[in-house]
Amino acid sequence: MKIRPRTVLAALAAILMTTVNAAAQRPGAVATPALPNMSGLWLVQDPGSGSWSAWFNNVPKPTLRPDVIKDNEEIEKREAAGNVVNTMPRRSDCPVGNLPMTMASSPPLNIVVARDEVLIAAESGRGRFIYTDGRTHPDTKAPSYVPSGFGHSVGHWEGDTLVVETIGFPARVCDSRRPVMLVPGGGRAKDTSHLLERFRLTDPDTLSVTFTWEDPTVYLKPHSYGYTYKRIAEGLPIENNEEAPAPAANQGGPR
Repeated sequence: MKIRPRTVLAALAAILMTTVNAAAQRPGAVATPALPNMSGLWLVQDPGSGSWSAWFNNVPKPTLRPDVIKDNEEIEKREAAGNVVNTMPRRSDCPVGNLPMTMASSPPLNIVVARDEVLIAAESGRGRFIYTDGRTHPDTKAPSYVPSGFGHSVGHWEGDTLVVETIGFPARVCDSRRPVMLVPGGGRAKDTSHLLERFRLTDPDTLSVTFTWEDPTVYLKPHSYGYTYKRIAEGLPIENNEEAPAPAANQGGPR
């Protein structure tokens, strides 16, 4: 039997929610303050840029180092010349995931908030964990650390706001077109980068996330931008969730 990555992520989300509910109902459990209800499916709001590339870069322009600007110009030249297909082999040591792209992608994000961690899952088996149990970052320079495109994220709550710090991105990625992971506006996410995110509900169905990137090898000053996400009413994190439900007659309902 073939197991689909998205099905696995949905199962993980269900297990995480079950664990949260069980802990809350355990006899003698100490009551803790309720966390903001960020769990659900969330769709990023495209302000009408017209294309993926335009949308991805539709952010305040960062102040980049001259060498990064030159590298961006070289990337644009290669793409204009038709180099738009990744020809690099997919090796076992290639980093997986891409945080900047995942948070900007059009498919909905499945967010599950628990006391000790937050799961943010997306299509194609992509997902990131934000640890809120008080742990610190690992030594990302140690040989045992395996970097991913999601980095390593730890967070804490400041009132109704989830504050997340992420480090430990890969220095390079397996892409012949863009061998470094791009950040909206033309920046970079790599092993020297630090990302600060702030998640906050502005109303029950609207989620605001701000991103601030710092990296002296990329930016001359911190680069900040933000996205707005809308909750999908009655959304379920299952395969083909974007498809309309079958008529009741086809589901064994009353005829």
